[in-house]
Amino acid sequence: MQVLFYAGRNHQDKNRLEAAIHEAVPGRTIEVFTRLEDLRERFRFIVEPDSIAVLLADDREELREMQLFRELLREIYVILVIPDWQESTVKLAHLLLPRFLSPKEDSFTDIKEVLKKMVRAS
Repeated sequence: MQVLFYAGRNHQDKNRLEAAIHEAVPGRTIEVFTRLEDLRERFRFIVEPDSIAVLLADDREELREMQLFRELLREIYVILVIPDWQESTVKLAHLLLPRFLSPKEDSFTDIKEVLKKMVRAS
């Protein structure tokens, strides 16, 4: 199982979320991406079964950009952090078929628990 983490522009949320991921999956290698192009390129290579992608969409535009490679996400578990709970944002987020949605203002405690359960189940 691999853990892939994408967070682009928002460094404050990126640091908090990355710390939460490391706490939830200690000792595992986490591949970190700060550009969507790099993440999309990574998906061109083999991703192990039961892998997890934690994606932080800083705004709705970035969430729209993620739609360009949603087909590549079908084989892995996606945890998606979205900019807000507006209906249009949530609808757009669900097109990526996430296992879990969280707002970026969250403490990420729930994400830590979800990650722990995913790791135990794999």
